[in-house]
Amino acid sequence: MTKQEIIALQNELGVTPDGIIGPQTRAAAAAKIQGSVSIAEAQAQSEKFGDIAGTTGLVYGSDAQPATNNAPVESNDNETSDALSAAEQALKEAEAAAAKRIQELLDALNNQSNQYPPPGGGGASGPSFETETQSYTPTLSDAQALFPYFPGNILKIILDSWVDSGSIDLAIAQGRASEDYAKTFPGIKREDGSLRMTEIQYLELKDAMKDSLRNYNLNPDIFQNEIIDAIQGDVDIKEFQGRLQFGYEQLINNRDIVLEVYRAEYGMDLTEEALFAMFISPEIATSVLENQILVSQILAEAEVADITLGKSTVQEFISAGISQEQARGLFRETEQLSGLTGVAAQMGQDLSEEDIASGLAGLSPEQLSLIKSAEARSASQSSVQAGAATTQAGQVTGLIEE
Repeated sequence: MTKQEIIALQNELGVTPDGIIGPQTRAAAAAKIQGSVSIAEAQAQSEKFGDIAGTTGLVYGSDAQPATNNAPVESNDNETSDALSAAEQALKEAEAAAAKRIQELLDALNNQSNQYPPPGGGGASGPSFETETQSYTPTLSDAQALFPYFPGNILKIILDSWVDSGSIDLAIAQGRASEDYAKTFPGIKREDGSLRMTEIQYLELKDAMKDSLRNYNLNPDIFQNEIIDAIQGDVDIKEFQGRLQFGYEQLINNRDIVLEVYRAEYGMDLTEEALFAMFISPEIATSVLENQILVSQILAEAEVADITLGKSTVQEFISAGISQEQARGLFRETEQLSGLTGVAAQMGQDLSEEDIASGLAGLSPEQLSLIKSAEARSASQSSVQAGAATTQAGQVTGLIEE
């Protein structure tokens, strides 16, 4: 090692760069090695400064010789000797501490490399691993916490798949592939099966569309098909609101003419909300018109049978699914039993022809019971022979038993 190389190392160690290795230089080199915080650093420092730490006495560079005609570099008097002894003792202690630290780092590295032996290692019996004693099993509560927007039937599908496969991703895919999912989130999937949006985005969009309909005093529940059609058409909330606004403005600008057409042609007094609902939904428009036509048909049949019906009763007939032909048969039977109104009056009960029609149609169990009671009373009061009849007042005329 040349003098210049020694000086360079002394500069790095922070000691006087005189080109001579003495006790101070050795002590600094030993401290540098001891201060390493990793095995790699200790090995690097040892390679760099180990030769210096391992020297004894005064070491000169290979290109320099100690001075012979000048005063000694290090004094031989007692004070100098004591200083050298103390330095050498400190050097020995530093060297011992550094050696101990290096050995500890090497032992730690060796233990770490032996903790997991390579495949085939670990002796004759192969590698040894700690046996797994516990496994995680997902629960319904876990699924509900992760997917609060899924109903119970879909959560069950997800949970079953999650438990079987151990994969939450596969479980979600199974849930989304189910029929229950298609019924719960209609329109969320494209034709290729990919999702237009997440389930949360889907629910938020539906809620926003419903709120938009409520702004026009419309019941959003009757526009489910229109909302789904909009989602399937990739209509966002801004476009949906824009369509409503445009349609409403166009309709309101001509509302008087349109309302008069419905009033004249169909006898319908529509509100603005009802008219707008029919404008938005062709299905609603068709249903309203068909309902109004059927109302007219049933009222016509009642008029032929000379029976007076209120519109509310006619609506009950329609709600019960009674057709014009079925209404005609009911009114014919009602006409035949019209005499029971007088019998009921004798019993202190009110029974109109409209009540008889409702009872026969199964719309009012109470009226049907009253009809049967009136029939029984009429039969018990009369011992009619051939030709006897019952008047509307409930009196028996014709041949009667003396």
